[in-house]
Amino acid sequence: MQKNDFGLRILEEAISEWRGLAAFRRSRERNKNYTFGRQWEDMITVNGRRMTENEYILSEGHIPLKNNLIRRIVRNVLGVFRRSLAERMEEWGEDLGKVAAANDMYELFSRSMEEFLISGMAVHKKWVGEKNGKKGIWTEPVSPSSFFFDSAARDSAGKDFSLAGEIHHVGFNDFCESFVSTPREYAVARRLYGGGRKRRLKVMEIWRRERRPYRIVHDPEKGCCFRIEEEEWARSEHLHHLPNRWAMIEVWRYYFVTGAGEILRSGDSPYPHGSHPYVFKAYPFLDGEIHSLVEDTIDQQRYTNRLITMYDWVIRSSAKGVLLIPKGSVDAQHIQEMADQWSRFNGVIVYNPRPGEPDPRQITGNAGNMAISELLNIQLKMMEDVSGVNGALQGNLSGNSMSGTLYTQQTQNALTSLSDILDSFASFIARSADTDTLLLKSLGRANPAYPRF
Repeated sequence: MQKNDFGLRILEEAISEWRGLAAFRRSRERNKNYTFGRQWEDMITVNGRRMTENEYILSEGHIPLKNNLIRRIVRNVLGVFRRSLAERMEEWGEDLGKVAAANDMYELFSRSMEEFLISGMAVHKKWVGEKNGKKGIWTEPVSPSSFFFDSAARDSAGKDFSLAGEIHHVGFNDFCESFVSTPREYAVARRLYGGGRKRRLKVMEIWRRERRPYRIVHDPEKGCCFRIEEEEWARSEHLHHLPNRWAMIEVWRYYFVTGAGEILRSGDSPYPHGSHPYVFKAYPFLDGEIHSLVEDTIDQQRYTNRLITMYDWVIRSSAKGVLLIPKGSVDAQHIQEMADQWSRFNGVIVYNPRPGEPDPRQITGNAGNMAISELLNIQLKMMEDVSGVNGALQGNLSGNSMSGTLYTQQTQNALTSLSDILDSFASFIARSADTDTLLLKSLGRANPAYPRF
């Protein structure tokens, strides 16, 4: 373990890129809230006090109602995606099929698609090694909230990345398994955790594309060439007799760095493709911007919630079963008894009427026609137009007389409007399968020697 200026520099670089994605993480959290029903959590300022919309509505004596349309849209798109995913995976070869089965990729891709619809980003991490006593190729989902990448990147395939990584919160046992192999390193681990083994230490995994000096060495006896870093070459005098040449080579290197700038582990990429282990897809990634399907529907969802809350307020504020009793027609001590009899089934009311005074009567006021229902219908239609998930895609018939041909056409039109986001995620699946194919070549070799959690 080493702590030096270089460790602090790459840590500062990673933190800078992490902060550059702060707006995306805020947007993701908001989109997630709206998807799962927490739709009055936006912060507002009222008379200088910060509070959520939910708190403000409750403070005004109203009930913050909601009708979660976004969740239904996400489920419908996931249903369409699952059907196409099953067909796609059936076309994979035997080797890819085994990898997919071992990682339960059908469910993993479905959950990643849900993340893609909510946040606009999907990230998987690939590695080769042993898991649960079985050697193979493994895929793990990475939360976009802990992932960061080069803010200057503009390629949605991630080919122009120069930096990528994620933040880990590592427990003591996992830390020891990955970074401790000597008594000295164990002592360092105990120092970092301060004796509290239940504590979780923040470790940044950083992958950087660098140009570094290497020696390209030819070994005539083995009939192969290999490369060795210049610093290691200087220490390897037993190799100096072999033909060699100096070269600057672009490589991907990994670093595991603590929050104090200590480099726990570092090295060149151990993967056959010589790159980082992440498969990444952002949508639409125009000029580096990320926007999701859920984000597009939030305005319609908010207005729908406001309309139904307003409708409820109008109904609750209207007169409903108010009993009008002329003053003096009933003795004061009998008013409550009369009210109880009025609302009772088969109730009998006995009182002494007074000449010239009208009988008691009940008033039920109807809420004024504010066209709220019409506005709600407009919002529901706009929600379908914005999301592209119409009634046909949901399996709803607009009328009993609709022909099968018309229904099929409407379904195809809906799929056309969703084809961009579905095909975009399909490219993510294809890239994941291509990476698995490359990693299959390394199954017979030594496990990639870099830490995993």
